[in-house]
Amino acid sequence: MTVLRHGAALLLGAVVGVAAVVVHRSVLPLGLLLALAATFGTAWWFLRSSRPRTAATYAAGWFVVLLVVLLGRPEGDYAVAADTPGFALLAGGLVLVVVALVALAGGRRTP
Repeated sequence: MTVLRHGAALLLGAVVGVAAVVVHRSVLPLGLLLALAATFGTAWWFLRSSRPRTAATYAAGWFVVLLVVLLGRPEGDYAVAADTPGFALLAGGLVLVVVALVALAGGRRTP
């Protein structure tokens, strides 16, 4: 069951990551806000669940997508541009690193 849960979290992270890359430049700033809200809303949901370490797996799926799009496309351009929305999406990724570290440290503690 644990493998299935982490596999689903990894897949969900990849799907949310693709969606974030696709919409982060549309209807500024609404697309970027939607991308970050979906990213962190899902991470928060995982952190508040009974298995908070699943948030780290979710973040890993999100980062795989981010790594792939940052490597560039065959025709030489990038899916995340070096502009304000692109840098904001990357900054959101840095915050997601903190979320993943908190999740690996044990998430929320219950006495």
